[in-house]
Amino acid sequence: MNSIDKIELLFFIDDEIKSLIKVINQKLKRIDVDDEQRKEYLISKSRVRSIHSSLAIEANSLSLLEVSMISKDNQVQGSTKEVTEVKNAVELYNKIDEYDYKSENDLLSAHKVMMNLLTNDYGEYRKHGEAVKDGDEIIYIAPDSIIVPSLMKSLFEYINNSKDNLMLLSIIFHYYFVVIHPFSDGNGRIARFWSSLMLIKYNESFKFIPIEEDIYLSQKEYYDVIRKCHVNGNANEFIKYMLKVIKSSIDRVNYINDHILNYYQFRILELVAYDKNITQQEIAKKLKISIRTVKRHFKTLMLNEFISRIGSSKNGHWEIIVI
Repeated sequence: MNSIDKIELLFFIDDEIKSLIKVINQKLKRIDVDDEQRKEYLISKSRVRSIHSSLAIEANSLSLLEVSMISKDNQVQGSTKEVTEVKNAVELYNKIDEYDYKSENDLLSAHKVMMNLLTNDYGEYRKHGEAVKDGDEIIYIAPDSIIVPSLMKSLFEYINNSKDNLMLLSIIFHYYFVVIHPFSDGNGRIARFWSSLMLIKYNESFKFIPIEEDIYLSQKEYYDVIRKCHVNGNANEFIKYMLKVIKSSIDRVNYINDHILNYYQFRILELVAYDKNITQQEIAKKLKISIRTVKRHFKTLMLNEFISRIGSSKNGHWEIIVI
C-alpha cells in the first residue's frame, strides 16, 4: 500500500484531553442501574433519542414522539423517505450488540441496513467524487473514490492495532471516517453509530447515554469543529469537543440517577416532553394509576427541578427542566 493510500491520523494528547478522560471515567463509575425493568426502559429510550437526534442532524423532520411510535411498529404521517430512515435506524440500533467495531465488513453491513431503500449503492463505498457543502459553498472535498477502499482499510488497521484508550479511539475513528467520507450518503449517521458502538464496548453504561442527542443540541459547533480540524490538519479540536459532549451526556444521566426517579416518574417526564399541555388526569389515565399517585410524582419532580409549571393551573403548561 502506497503512503498516499493510507490515512494519516494526526492528533496529540495534551493535558486538557487527559483531564477530560479522567473526569469522564470517574463519572461513569457513578452510573448504577440495578433494576432490570428500569434498565431495559432506559436502554430503549436512549436508543430512540439517539436515532431521533442523529437523523435530525441530517434534516429528518420527524419528532421524537413519531420516532418512538415507529420504533414500536406504529404508523405515523410522514414522507416515505423519512419514515424509512427511522425504520432502518431502529433496526440497526436494536442490533448494535451484534456488530464488531474492529470489522470493516460489519461496517459495510451496518451501512446496508441504515441506507436500505434510500440509495442504490448501500453497503458499498462510493465510486464518485464527494464534496461537503454549507448551502451553496463547498467547504470540503473528500478524497478521490479510487483510494477510499485503501483509506478505510488503513483506518481499520489502526483501530485494530492501536493501544489508545477506546473512548478516545471512538472519537478518532469518528473524525477520520468523516474525513474519508466513504459512502454516497449516510456518512454522518454511520459515523455516529459506529462511535456509539465503540463507546458501549468501552463501558456498557453508554447504553443508557444518548450521545447523539448532545451532538444534535450543539449541531452548529459539531460542524464548525470538524471544519476547524480540516483547516488545522489534526483532530484535536474534535477530540476535545466530543469529550465535552460525552461528559455533558453522562452528567444528565447521573443527575437523573441521583434523584432515583422511578418508572412512573420517567413516564410522566416523557409524556410531558411530548405534550406540554397534558393534564394530570390524562396522565393518570394513560399510566393507569390514580390521580393522587400522579400528583405525588409531580410533587417529587417539581421539588427536584425536573419539571415546572408555567402560568396558571388552568391556562398554563408544563416545562421540562431536565430530561
